[in-house]
Amino acid sequence: MSATLYRKYRPQTFADVVSQEHIKITLQNEILAGRLAHAYLFCGPRGIGKTTMARLLAKAINCHNLKGFEPCGECPSCLEIADGRSMDLVEIDAASSRGINDIKELREQAKYTPVKEKYKVFIIDEAHMLTTPAFNALLKIMEEPPQHVLFVLATTEIHKIPETIISRCQRFDYKKIPFLELKNHLLKICKQEEIKVDDSVLDNIARLSGGYLRDSLSLLGQILTLGEKEITASAAELVLPRSDVASAVKLISLLLAGKTGSALQLVSSLIDDGLDPDYFLKFLTEIFRQIMLAKVNQDWQALIYEVGPEYYKEISEEKWISISAERLIKIIDCCFEAVESSKRALIPQLPLEICLVKISKLLQESTGKVEEVVAKPKDKDDNDKPSASVDNNDSKDEPVETEYIPIKEEIITPEKPAKSTSVAKIDFAVVLEKWPEVIEALKSHNFSLAAFLQVGQPARMEGNNLILGFQYSFHFERIKERANAEVILNVLEAIFDTKLTFSGEINDSYGKNFAKVETKNMEAENNIVKAVLDTLGGEVVPAD
Repeated sequence: MSATLYRKYRPQTFADVVSQEHIKITLQNEILAGRLAHAYLFCGPRGIGKTTMARLLAKAINCHNLKGFEPCGECPSCLEIADGRSMDLVEIDAASSRGINDIKELREQAKYTPVKEKYKVFIIDEAHMLTTPAFNALLKIMEEPPQHVLFVLATTEIHKIPETIISRCQRFDYKKIPFLELKNHLLKICKQEEIKVDDSVLDNIARLSGGYLRDSLSLLGQILTLGEKEITASAAELVLPRSDVASAVKLISLLLAGKTGSALQLVSSLIDDGLDPDYFLKFLTEIFRQIMLAKVNQDWQALIYEVGPEYYKEISEEKWISISAERLIKIIDCCFEAVESSKRALIPQLPLEICLVKISKLLQESTGKVEEVVAKPKDKDDNDKPSASVDNNDSKDEPVETEYIPIKEEIITPEKPAKSTSVAKIDFAVVLEKWPEVIEALKSHNFSLAAFLQVGQPARMEGNNLILGFQYSFHFERIKERANAEVILNVLEAIFDTKLTFSGEINDSYGKNFAKVETKNMEAENNIVKAVLDTLGGEVVPAD
């Protein structure tokens, strides 16, 4: 069975190690000077060379033909360590050997001199997994180790290592591999494998791996299994994990254009295709973070590396760059709230959808594309005008609160040119006559919206402005929302063949219309029950 790429191309010299220059230089100088520490602590993310560096250190200090600071790779010591056969290199997986008895056994081994080499090296991988008693048992021998013993602890969670252990080690913090260094390393391996891989595929692998070298080699290994001498972008899509960069860039562009509905439809289609909404939300947060950093540092190159050069045109557009840092912070806060809400959401994609609506509002505010709801002051003569409402006599002594909604034209350029519609004066009697048609037409668009409008009633016409009466402001607040208002205006225009606006009037007297609707619904239900009894037989039994 052939070895995986990350095992096949594991560095055998310090020169082969990708990045981590700050660590390599320090260790090389210690090897040259012969001033080694008795314990080292390598901490950092997974898959970036901690264990590899520990093995290189063991090879270098035990090499028989050391070339400066580099192990020769040819002497028996180097060959045995490379093959995993050395009796003087002990590797312990603390994830499985984490108890006090395992550390007691290590202490017994440390007492004896090396079998062949100058130093006996103990590499404790995933050291943070050791139990507290095990750390206590390790502490004594690390404090006063034998001259021939060297410890190397590797961990991805440094905060779990006791301070007493950290203080007895030389600590080295590993970093993620930069994008260009990662890509160049992948290109070097492809040349050694004599396989030509499209440059965009290498970019995609380096981006998907997120700076983790082992992950990038695993992805490259998947591509090489295609068995072709030349790997194109289309062929790589068969085995590479899906990249949501294109979807994220398109989504942000839609939000910047104020097309919230289209953005929600895009998310819905992605979820139907198997997208995890929690993952996409975190990915979107990272994109906004990169935009914020690029904005603050005035360096958009890092963002280009993150999303890919093919999206440079969209990112370099003025609408992306014009987002202020303060607005981006608010957007990222919205994403954080959505991430927290997703942990307890009954509908998985709902936190993401709510987050997008909030982001759209913030982005439109930053570009000045905000629809304002402005209260129109009453004219002095309005109090003298009689109401055309059926229940006007019952409410003439009661205070009336009137709220007007001027519906502004969208600043966003429509995709299709709007049809020219004549503006003609509509008689209120015609409105009353066709009002049931309006309700029915609304049901085909939004049944809930039709129900809210049915609770109210047409009160009067003032020019081409239809005054709608409601008992409670709650119902009017719902219908005046931007999306709902647009649906109502479109239906009114379709029914009456002219452009109308509408306003709201809140008064307790309008509750009688709702009572009439309830009575009508109860009569309809009684008729249905009577028809069932006539057909099937039986009688209505009163509940106890």
